[in-house]
Order: sequence, then C-alpha cells, then structure tokens
Amino acid sequence: MPTVLHISAAGAVWWEKTAKGWNTVDGPANHPVWVMTDLSEETFVEISVPRVFGTDREAYIQRQLASRFPETVFCRALPPRRKGSIMERLAPPMQTLTAIEPGDRIRAALKPLNVPIAGVWSASAILTQLGRRSSFPRNMFIVLCQSTNLRILFLKERAPVLTRLVRSAQTATDQGAEIVRTLRHLENTHVIERNAQRFGILLLGTVEDLPPILTRDRLDIVPTTVLEGRKFDGDWQSRLFDLVCQSPMGQLAPISYRASYLARNMAKAAYLASALILLGVLWMASASINDILRTQREQTQAQQTLNQLTAQTSELDEAIQAFGVSPDAVRNALALDTDEIVSAPDMQAHLVRLSQAVGAVAGARLKSLQWQLLASGEAACAHTDALVPAAVPVPDPADNQPPSRLVELQMALQLPEDSGPRKTALQASEMTRQLAQMEGAAVLIDPTKSLLTGDIHIGSTQSQTDGGRDLTWCLTLPGKTPQNPENKAGKP
Repeated sequence: MPTVLHISAAGAVWWEKTAKGWNTVDGPANHPVWVMTDLSEETFVEISVPRVFGTDREAYIQRQLASRFPETVFCRALPPRRKGSIMERLAPPMQTLTAIEPGDRIRAALKPLNVPIAGVWSASAILTQLGRRSSFPRNMFIVLCQSTNLRILFLKERAPVLTRLVRSAQTATDQGAEIVRTLRHLENTHVIERNAQRFGILLLGTVEDLPPILTRDRLDIVPTTVLEGRKFDGDWQSRLFDLVCQSPMGQLAPISYRASYLARNMAKAAYLASALILLGVLWMASASINDILRTQREQTQAQQTLNQLTAQTSELDEAIQAFGVSPDAVRNALALDTDEIVSAPDMQAHLVRLSQAVGAVAGARLKSLQWQLLASGEAACAHTDALVPAAVPVPDPADNQPPSRLVELQMALQLPEDSGPRKTALQASEMTRQLAQMEGAAVLIDPTKSLLTGDIHIGSTQSQTDGGRDLTWCLTLPGKTPQNPENKAGKP
C-alpha cells in the first residue's frame, strides 16, 4: 500500500492509502515511502544559461544550484521550456531552479527512517505539473485552499515564477486579498505588465464567495473539470498524494537518501531480466525438448510393442508344443508345404496344351515324355544328349525377387515313315511353333535348326523305331501356369 510522509509547518504526518482512501497512520510499514512537503521554504529561481551542451551544461547548472542554494541538498533544475528556433530548443537559454531552503526540517524528519525513500517532492512542483496542461492558459495562478493555509503559485509561460504559503487566510475576503496582493507584487517587480491583460486562476479546494472577489481584479476562474476526474470527492490533498506516488518530475532528494530504493528497483530489474533470459532460453530449447520427449515416447511405445510380440511368440511356442511336435518341425512342414505342394505347377494344364500341340502335326506320335520340376537355380535340359542346350535367361538381380522355379519338359516325337526330308523339316518347324505358343514356354532344344543345316545324325540314318523317325525337343515352362478356361476340365 502506498505511504506518504507529508511534511508541513504543523509537522510530519504519515498517510497510507487503503481501499477506503487516504488515512493517517502512526508510522511507516516496511515498504517504500514517498515524501511531500508543503513549506514556506519552497522557492523558484530562473537563470540564464549560456549556449553549451551535454556535460558542460549539466556542470554549469550544478554550480548554479550550489551557489544559489548553499544551505540545502534538496534542489534541482526543472525541465526547461523548449520553444523558438532549433538552437533554442537544443540549448534553452533559460532554466528554472527549485529548492527547499533551508532543508533542516526535511533532514530532521528523514533521519530516523529505516525504510526506502522513493523521493522528495514539494507541493509547488506538483502544482506546477498540473498547470502545464495545454488546455490551461499559459499565464495563470494556481491556488490551493486548505483548512490552515493557502498556497499561491504563479506560472508565466507555463514556468513557475513565484510560490507563497499564507497561513492566516481563513475567510474568502482574506484569501482574495492575499491573491490580489500577490498579483500587485508581480506587477511591482515587473514580472508582468500592470493592467495589460487578464489572467486565469485555478482554484483547488476553494471556499464559497471567492470567485466573485477575484473577477473584479482581472482574474478569470479556470474550470477544474479536466483535473477532477469521474470519482473526485473534492479532497485535493489526497489528489496530490496520488500524484506524488506516481513519481512525477521534480524529485529533490539526492541519491544518498534514495540508495536503498534504487537498489531495490535495480534488483527487481535484474530479476526481471533474468526471468526474461530464462524464458528465452527455454523457448529456444523447447523444440529440442519436444523432440527428446517425442523420441522417449516412441521408444517406450516400441518397447511395449516388442514386449507384446515377445509374449505372443511365447504363447505361440507353448501352443505348438502342446501338440507334441517341436516348433522347428512345424516350421519345416509349413515351408515344405509352401515350396513343394502349394506352389507346385499344374501338370494337367501342361499336358492338355502339349496334346493340342502334338495333335496339330499330322501323323505325329508322342514316343516319350519327361516332365519334372527343377530346383531353384538348376540348369534346364542339361542331361539331354541330343544337342547342347541353349542358355537359360538369368533374372535381373536388381529386381530383388527370388528366382522362380521352372518345369523342364522333354519329349521325343515320331513322324510317319513316308515323310521325306522336306516334309520332316516342315512338320518339325510346325511342332516347334506350337510349343513356342504355350504360355511362358522357352524352347531350348529344337531339332528344326539341325534339319535345316542338314545334320546327318537326324537324317535317314537316325535310329529307327517302329519304322519312324524320332525328333527330340526340350523346353521350359513357368512353375505356375494358369489353366486354360476352355480346357479346365478337359482331357487330351
């Protein structure tokens, strides 16, 4: 809760703000304290500053403060009025100084305190901040009417020129007389020109019957609607306490009085910066943390799946062992069924198609036939003595497919006795063509090629059996040959 130490001519009074408003308390709590003075020692001085910049200007102002207010440390320069040309805005030629001199009463009130001091502000400086609003006249009086005293402040071009604290003004007539007396003093000291213009006056906490008295002396009442706010109860002293707790410009205490408060603020700023840095680091690392957490979840799920599969495998092995047969024997049986039984080619379809091919050659009879399923990688027609077999096509290793098994088909065909060499060659060529038309067939041994070259071994001196001539073919068929729909149930 905000705490204000109000130092006036009556002494130092502690004020604390609660939900019900500002109330007096016996002493400060363990939190920062704002100090506000309302003393007759408050003063303003306007000085001219040479056209210097930066540290030179600051050093010159500090020397002026030390020379003009040697009996107090509660002094400072107010923000300058920036107007005119660019150079006058960069280095204003006039500067207003404010101080509380002497500062004995302030030092005596602050000496026993063991709590952080946020700063010291004078009532005149706070009223100056109020009068600098652009909606107010540039030259005006600000009067703060209280139960025991009257504060009168005059602003010229929105810069403070004179401040007075009058303790004896109680009635509207006395207060009006003091305000007019201040006006005459400014005219006599040539701060303002006599009877040249009208001035505005801002009455804070005014008593009744005061505005008519001031209007006769060229003082026009300035409405306070801009300052009052929506929930203003007319207590201007509480309003000034609220302004002080906002730490406005015009703070007078040196750093030695505010060291504890500044250290606390710097510690808070350091903690805040550390928290922001930590949040930034966590934000930058959030992506990596999410990846790590996701990887851990995936590993956990994979481990659970592996455990489930292991348990299922164990149950399967136990179920197999319940039949009295070892798992290896069951696996070997399944592999044998897959490789030798289920994948065995359809012999009936091959024989049906072969009978159709032989029937296409007039007078030809099938003398011998050998049908066998070759092992994977076994060469076809390798044991045939009739001719040297042709090379079997090797599958492309890039297919990454296991080599398909083939069926080897060897047959000896007997032609009629009255067939001459020409007719024999034509009948053998027709037989080769019929065999080549079988789906997936590859003729490796073809007697037609030997007949065309006049091979004596297959001529008229070839072995005779039953008066005919024998010709031998050898071919391969795919391990799985689809049945012919037309002869699905037919016979050769």
